[in-house]
Amino acid sequence: ARSRSTSVLPVNDPKEYGAPAREVEESDKEDDKLYCVCKTGYDEDRVMIACDRCDEWYHTQCVNMPDLEIDLVDQFTCPPCVKKNPELGTTWKRRCLYGLRHENPSSPSACHKPSRGAFSKYCSDECGIKYMQLRVSQWESDGGKRDALWEAVKHAEKREGVVVHVDQSDGTGKVHVNGTRESVLGMPSKRRVEWEVGQLNSRLEEIVKQRETIKLDMDMVLWREKLVTLAAQRAGKVDECGWDQRLCFGKEEWADFGAEVLDSYEEKTEHGNDVMHVDETSSDHGEWWCAGKKKCERHAGWQKLRMAEVSFEKEMKEGVLVKLTTCEREIRKRIEDILYPPAHSTSQKGPVPPSPGLRLNGTHNS
Repeated sequence: ARSRSTSVLPVNDPKEYGAPAREVEESDKEDDKLYCVCKTGYDEDRVMIACDRCDEWYHTQCVNMPDLEIDLVDQFTCPPCVKKNPELGTTWKRRCLYGLRHENPSSPSACHKPSRGAFSKYCSDECGIKYMQLRVSQWESDGGKRDALWEAVKHAEKREGVVVHVDQSDGTGKVHVNGTRESVLGMPSKRRVEWEVGQLNSRLEEIVKQRETIKLDMDMVLWREKLVTLAAQRAGKVDECGWDQRLCFGKEEWADFGAEVLDSYEEKTEHGNDVMHVDETSSDHGEWWCAGKKKCERHAGWQKLRMAEVSFEKEMKEGVLVKLTTCEREIRKRIEDILYPPAHSTSQKGPVPPSPGLRLNGTHNS
C-alpha cells in the first residue's frame, strides 16, 4: 500500500517487523480495527491511502481513485471530511504530458507520474524525449520526411518578429500574411503602418492579459505568505502543531474565503485591541488547525517548508512580471516609433501620418 502521508501504515502481524513486545500486545488488541468506508480489516493486497485531514486510511477503490493515479495526488481528502466541509476536496498534481498524450492514457504503459511543476511539462527528460519522438513519428505517418524536417529546423533561431512564408514558385516575392497573399513591401505606406501597428497591438493585448493573470496569482501568493506567517506565530504560542489546512486552498477557495481566513487569526477585545487568537475551542475556525503534538511527525517542519515554497513561487512570479512589463514597454515604444518616427535628416521625407481612425493601441475610431 502507498500514500503520501507519513502516517503509520496498518500491518497484519507486527511480529514480522521485530516490534517490541509491548507494541505487539497493543497491536493484538487492535487486530479487529476496521478501515475505510467499507469497514473491513487491513488487507495487504489492497492499496490504501491516508486522508491528509483526519489521517484515516481508505482503499483507493472505495474512494474511486485509480491505483495508477495515486502518485498524482497532492492532498487527499476523504469523503467524510468532504461531507463535513464541502469546500474541501482532493487536489491533484499536473500529470506528465507524455502520459496525457499516450494513445491510451489510462493504460499501465502510459506515464502516470506528476510533471516537474513550473520547470517542465514532463516528469523527466526521458519522457520529454519520448514525447518529441512520438510527435516526429506521427508527422512521418502523415507523409512527412524526417530529413526534410531536419533541414527546416537545423538553422532555426529565436523568433524576433512576425513569421512569414515566402512563396518563390511564381517569383513575385509575395508572402503569406495571416492567411492572405499580398506583398508587405508593396503595400502603400499608410496601409503598411496600419498592418504593423495591428500586429503589435495583438501581441500587446496578449501580454497585458498574461500580466493581469500573473498579478492575480501574485495576490494569492502574498495571501499565502501572510497566512504562513500568522499560522507560524500562532503555533509558537500554543502547545500544539498548529498546521493550518487552509494553506492548501486553491484559487476558488481563496477568492471566496481568503479574507475570512486571515480574520480568523485576529479578534477584537473588549478594549478594541487586536490580539492573536489562540483559543481555538471558542472559534468556528479551530477545526482547521492541527491539534497534534508540538513536534507533529506528520507536519514536522511545516513552517520552514511552506515559507520556502511561498518564497520560491513569489520569486518566480516577480521574474515573469518583470519580463512581461519590459516586453510591454518595448512594444509600446515600437508602436510609437512607427506612428511618429523621428526625423533623422531634413532631406528625408516627412513621417507617414497614421490613418485618421487609427489609434495608438491599434483600434479604429467609429
